[in-house]
Amino acid sequence: MTKITLLRPVVVKAIVTENFKALYVRELEDALRRVEDLLAQVEIQIRRMDLERQITPQTRAVRQQLELERQRHEALRAELQERLQEARELELNTEFPHLTVDAQVEVQVGDNLFQKLARTEIVVKDGIVMEVRGG
Repeated sequence: MTKITLLRPVVVKAIVTENFKALYVRELEDALRRVEDLLAQVEIQIRRMDLERQITPQTRAVRQQLELERQRHEALRAELQERLQEARELELNTEFPHLTVDAQVEVQVGDNLFQKLARTEIVVKDGIVMEVRGG
């Protein structure tokens, strides 16, 4: 019988503990710092461009690219700030959808595809799998 392997998303939920919360907040703070550093570098490049006397089509294009990059970094910074605020407010012993991973599932003739691709969750507490739901 012919089998094929498909990928399906699996949600990994973390039970919020002091340890998880501290690590998650630290990760977000580090990411926020990196984005702010990149944003500062882009700002410096934009200021340098503004100080140049010659305005050519190339410098306009570079300036436009830098503006787009600044907007991207500002949007990412805003998202990280929001996630950081949410992380700081997480309640202990609640489930938090931390990440999504892909898992393989084999499908063959006669299988119920909807059951095979049904939502699957893994619940972890401080990295230890506590429960597998669905799938």
